[in-house]
Amino acid sequence: MRGCPDRDGSVVAQLVCVLLALGVVLPATGCCLFGPSPPPPPLSSDQVVAALRADSKRFRTVTDNNITLLITETADGRTHRLPRFGGNLGFDREKPALYLLAEKLGQTAFWLRARGMHFWLALPRTQEVVTGGPVAYAKLPEFIRPDEVRGFFSGPDWLGLTWPSTRMAVEQDDYRFDVYVVGALRRQVFVDRRKVVVTAMRSYDALGRTVTEVRLSKHRPADGLLFPRRLTIERPPLGVTLELRLGNPKINPDIRPEAFEPAERPGWTHVNLDVRPRSAVRAFRAD
Repeated sequence: MRGCPDRDGSVVAQLVCVLLALGVVLPATGCCLFGPSPPPPPLSSDQVVAALRADSKRFRTVTDNNITLLITETADGRTHRLPRFGGNLGFDREKPALYLLAEKLGQTAFWLRARGMHFWLALPRTQEVVTGGPVAYAKLPEFIRPDEVRGFFSGPDWLGLTWPSTRMAVEQDDYRFDVYVVGALRRQVFVDRRKVVVTAMRSYDALGRTVTEVRLSKHRPADGLLFPRRLTIERPPLGVTLELRLGNPKINPDIRPEAFEPAERPGWTHVNLDVRPRSAVRAFRAD
C-alpha cells in the first residue's frame, strides 16, 4: 500500500495505515462500522401516517412483570433521585387505563390505578388511599398518567398528525410533525426515519413553553411489534423526570377490567387530592 511502512515498520504505524485505508474505503461502500447507516429516502406524510396507523391497529394492551421505575426531582438547583422501584404494570389503550405496582426491597411502595383522567393510589406504609383527577395529578407530578402513554399507541389521528393545520418536516434522523391549534404550536411528534416509530412527543402551553416531553427508546421486537423498552417523561416546569424501563413486555394480553378499578381498603385514610393540599398525604410530608 502506497505510503505504508514495509514489513520492518512498527506495528503501530501499520495499524494507523490500515485505519486510514478503512476511512477511505468504508464510506464509499456504505459500511456502517463507524456509526449508523444513513436513513432511507424520506417518505411522504401520507406514507408515515399509514405506517403508524397500521401499527396502532395491532396494539391493544401491554403487561410487564419486570419493570424498573426511576424518579428524579430537581429544585433550587439540587437534584434528588428517589430509590429505584421494581414491580409490574398493565396498560389498556382503549380505556385508556394504567395500573402500576411499585416495590422496594420486596415491599409494596405504592399501587397506582388510573383510568382516563382519574386515579386511585394506595400507600401501604401510611395506610392512605389518595384519589383525584386533573387537579390532583398536578400535585403529584411523580406519577405517570394514562394519556401520556396512550399518545404513542393510539395512532396518528389521535396524535393530530392528520389535522389540516399540522406540518411535517424531514430532519436528519426523524420526521417532525408540528401540531398547531388555533395558530399556536401545541405539540411536536418525532418519528424515527429508519424504523418509522414514534420516539418523542413534546407538548407546549399557550405561551410556547414546554410542559411535558415524553420519549420512547430502545425499540425491540415484542410479539411481532417493534416495542420500546424505555419510557422517559420530563416535566420541565416542575423539575421532575420519570424513567420507566420495561424488562419483558407482553403485547395484547387480556387484562381484567377490575385490574384498573379502585380496591377497598377498610380502615385506611382517604385523601381526595382534588380538594386537599399535597401536604395532606402523610407519605409525602418528608419530601
